[in-house]
Amino acid sequence: EATPGGLLPVPDYSGDWATRPALTGDWGGARQDLANKGLFFDVEWMMVVQGVVSGGLAERAQVANSFDYYLTLDLGRMGVVPNALVSIRGQSRFGDTANGDTGLLLPVNTYQYFPLTTTLDDDIAFTVTELNYLQFLSDGLAVQVGKVTTMATSNEFAGGEGREQFMNFQLMFSSALALVAPYSTLAVGGVWQPSPHVTVSTTLMNTTDASTTTGFGDIGDGSTWLTSVDFQYRLAGLPGGMNVSGAYAFDGDFTGLGGLYIDPTESQISLGQESETWALAWSAWQYLFTGDEPPEIIDATDGRQDLQGLGLFAMIGIADEDTNPVSWSIAGGLSGRGMIPGRDDDTCGLGYFYNDAQDPDTFVFQDGRRRDSSQGFEAYYNIAIANAAALTLDLQWTRAAFAGIDDSVVLGMRLNLSF
Repeated sequence: EATPGGLLPVPDYSGDWATRPALTGDWGGARQDLANKGLFFDVEWMMVVQGVVSGGLAERAQVANSFDYYLTLDLGRMGVVPNALVSIRGQSRFGDTANGDTGLLLPVNTYQYFPLTTTLDDDIAFTVTELNYLQFLSDGLAVQVGKVTTMATSNEFAGGEGREQFMNFQLMFSSALALVAPYSTLAVGGVWQPSPHVTVSTTLMNTTDASTTTGFGDIGDGSTWLTSVDFQYRLAGLPGGMNVSGAYAFDGDFTGLGGLYIDPTESQISLGQESETWALAWSAWQYLFTGDEPPEIIDATDGRQDLQGLGLFAMIGIADEDTNPVSWSIAGGLSGRGMIPGRDDDTCGLGYFYNDAQDPDTFVFQDGRRRDSSQGFEAYYNIAIANAAALTLDLQWTRAAFAGIDDSVVLGMRLNLSF
């Protein structure tokens, strides 16, 4: 929402290493001075050590590192344009992940599955995945244009993009939408907030992913129209919310799984020739108890649990049977913060997902090896080392849609540092 002087609150970069929002602090006052003038710069590093310890396609440990570089210009605070932002995000990735070792079509290490590359786990020295302009026309209405990423979701307990909370793609994002929602792409959209508790967003984007390109060459090769409605409410005095999203893709060529990666097996999927497709998704979250005083509105898009206590989440997706290998999907689980006395900022979660595959008359694996579903379970515990440092321990069990692949058990450790 628009605020006098600037759209973004100014962080306090001072303080000791455990409490400040960035480990490198205020740079002798220079960083704080820039933020006060509307220029924000942040660097985040994530390292994941993860491997299949039983089953899957390969039992081995993999190590991957990724860097994110954020530059945000609050043009109102800078005195250039009132109520406007310019957002730039660069990303780097090095090493290998366990995503190709489980036999799943979607990743067990979501954050480092992206940015998308032609070959899984290709190193990326640097690429710009976001470069966009946001303009508020009034307190409740804004427009945006440029290159965007689409992984952020408005779920308090399952929205960390794989950097925080759950690591498995299907415990934060409906697999029904994976075919038509690229990670990074050119887009134009708008946001309308008729009340503090309701937000409507709509976006028209290229269907082709542009993680490592400008995206201008993809214009005309297919488009996706994605619209979402977010609600927040109180149930027995406890915060809750839900999201309903619909995607319609047109003028495309849906004869494959797009950015989804299947190389670890010799199977291929045969898809019908269609120029359009659709998918619907519903997501909800609800606190069961909290010892904190809830604010009027929870920031469900920040990828972290804001209040101490316990909550649950659920997701349902359905997709076009003519084009999508997933006919419907469900996911749900529990998430907690401060469950251990004296560890108020530690978080934990338990989640389960199930995908129902399309009828074999529509989707046939050429060697005949297929199941009618895939499913999985994940448990994590996130140790808050400092405000800008966290270590996550993660366990996953997955069953792939390929009948010739044994169920996999995946262990992982994730380290996040904000500089």
